Amino acid sequence: MQRSSFTTSTIAILSFILGAWLIFDSTRKLLTGYYTGEQTIGLGPWATIVSALGVRPADMPFPFVFLGIIWIVNGVIVLLGASTRYERTMAISTVTLFYAPPGTLVGILNIVLSLREKRAVRPSP
Repeated sequence: MQRSSFTTSTIAILSFILGAWLIFDSTRKLLTGYYTGEQTIGLGPWATIVSALGVRPADMPFPFVFLGIIWIVNGVIVLLGASTRYERTMAISTVTLFYAPPGTLVGILNIVLSLREKRAVRPSP
C-alpha cells in the first residue's frame, strides 16, 4: 500500500469524524429520545430541510446511523486506495449536503478535495 497524500488523509479523517458523529448522535436519539442539543438549542437547520420534504426529524435516527456507517466505510476505502475512492466520496458528500451545517461543510470540503486529488492522480498523456 502506498503512502497516502495529505489530501487523501484529510478526506479520510473528515469521513471518520462525520461518520462517528452521525452514529453517536443517532444512537443517542434511539437510546434517550433526543438528539444532542435538542433540549437546549433545538435541532439544526437539517431538521427544517427534512421537514420540508415531509419527513419528521424524529424519524431520522436509522437513516443517520446508516449514513454514518457509509461515511466510516468511505474513509476506509479512501485509505485503502480503491480506484473509485474519489467518485464514492463525491457521491456520499452530495447525499449528505442536506445535513446542515456539519454535513454541508464536510460534503463541500470532500467534494473539492476529491476533485483536486482526482486531477492530481490522473495519468498524463
